[in-house]
Amino acid sequence: MMATKRTRTAAHRPAVRQRRFRHDTLTALDLFSGFGGLTQGIERAGFDVIMAANHNSYKVEVHEANHPTTEHWIADLANQDSADYHDVRDLPAADLVAAGVSCVNHSPANTMKAYEEGLTLFDMDDPDYDDRVTRSERDRATANCVLHYAQKHHPRMILIECTTQLQSWGNLVPGKRKVGDGSTYRWWLKQFDIEGYDHKVVFLNSMFFEVGQSRDRAYWIFWDKKLEAPDLEHRPIAWCSFCSTVVESQQRWKTGIPPTGTVCYGKQYEYSCPSCRFPVVPQFTPSLAALDLSNLGTRIGDRDKPLAPSTMARIERARQRLGEFPAVLMPAKATRGSERHPWQPMSTQTSQQETAILSTGAVVAIDNFQGAPRGAGDPLPTQGGSETMALLSSAVLPFRKNTRPTMHAEAMPTVTAEQIPGLLFASWYKQNGSTGTETAPHPLTDPFGALTSRDTTALVFAEWQQTLAERRVEDLKFRMMGPHEIGRGCGFDPDFGDHHGTYKVWGSARDQVDGYGNAVTPAVGEWIGTRLRAVLHREDTAA
Repeated sequence: MMATKRTRTAAHRPAVRQRRFRHDTLTALDLFSGFGGLTQGIERAGFDVIMAANHNSYKVEVHEANHPTTEHWIADLANQDSADYHDVRDLPAADLVAAGVSCVNHSPANTMKAYEEGLTLFDMDDPDYDDRVTRSERDRATANCVLHYAQKHHPRMILIECTTQLQSWGNLVPGKRKVGDGSTYRWWLKQFDIEGYDHKVVFLNSMFFEVGQSRDRAYWIFWDKKLEAPDLEHRPIAWCSFCSTVVESQQRWKTGIPPTGTVCYGKQYEYSCPSCRFPVVPQFTPSLAALDLSNLGTRIGDRDKPLAPSTMARIERARQRLGEFPAVLMPAKATRGSERHPWQPMSTQTSQQETAILSTGAVVAIDNFQGAPRGAGDPLPTQGGSETMALLSSAVLPFRKNTRPTMHAEAMPTVTAEQIPGLLFASWYKQNGSTGTETAPHPLTDPFGALTSRDTTALVFAEWQQTLAERRVEDLKFRMMGPHEIGRGCGFDPDFGDHHGTYKVWGSARDQVDGYGNAVTPAVGEWIGTRLRAVLHREDTAA
């Protein structure tokens, strides 16, 4: 029995604010807007996103809540047989068209069948894949919609984001698995050349844009040949140990682009000092900046339902690899994947909620004569007549050069190869005052009190004392990363706990993680958008 095809109709949702004149601002469209990461970026860069489109009504509603002045289409822009099809050529003209095209079919893992059958991604027919997503969504993953829009409206600039494997788009290379010959990709680029565009492909990793996630992506930027070429050289700040100074690093290739099209930071390219050419590691944001440490998880030995043997095996693998740390991020659902400690950026997030936090549960430890170090959530020991305890305030302390310590109320600093930070907890307090009122503890940010001839002022320091390797597995704490943490790691600012963010999101954890994981990193969109706007602004002012 065949399943009944669900019917839908493309829906137009007008913007709250109507525009009077097109030339009031530099305008932009976001063709596959999703959660609006790319929209956020180019808006921060100074573009007015007048319209966004997506086939998923939930994502459009989230986008609409965060961008109420943008018109929206809930529609399929690619499959003409779809009930909710809307021709991309009927969308309004704009200065910039942006599109974070779906990357599912451009990654090696999902193109093998198409390549083996000698098909392009447009022609692929995979029933197993259709069980997970519709044919319409698969077709939408192609980049042809942007080409169709350009052929009709010829925007002055185009920005496309996708996985780097788009470069291998084409028929299977004989004798190779998962490797296309790039023929369709080269044809696609040629069409933009015919339409009067120059282009540049930029390879960027989100962790160098103050985002706690290592996410390698490629960005295709097209501009009208009549325009000046935008400055798209990425020069992140880095510390050069050879020159002993901070430099604007330069991207340098280590290898060529492989047949798979896969390009990753550290493998295919790196950054170097512009003076001595010595390799450097730019500042990056650790995953700790995205984590909510008010919840360290549940003790594994106290769980109502024991963890699966495969998960326990991954925990033991993480202990063996990163046992000197008090906490790690680890893949909880995949047999493969890399464990990371909190001072590294988290791995690329996808639509799956698969990253777990494994920790000792000891955040603050205080050494005192009354017993063992205690965590922040443990009760204090019985207090005697002398003051032996103090409140602690925490700081992030750089182990090496070129980073100032930051207090617990400040954002985590970015990290370079020579600036591995540690957590330090400290306070000062008065010992044994004559009335008992002089003994209040103070954080290190407070000035010292009056110092007398008596030695009355003391410092208390405490560190993360226990490591994963020092505790039994049953005593460790384990939990999945929450949607708000994944959102923060992807560059969004959602609400969580007492924090009131700037980004509105709701829905199930699965829907939120899917929206965040498939979103373009806003900060990268802003960086590119700023450089594109600079060219258009110069052209407009000159005219």
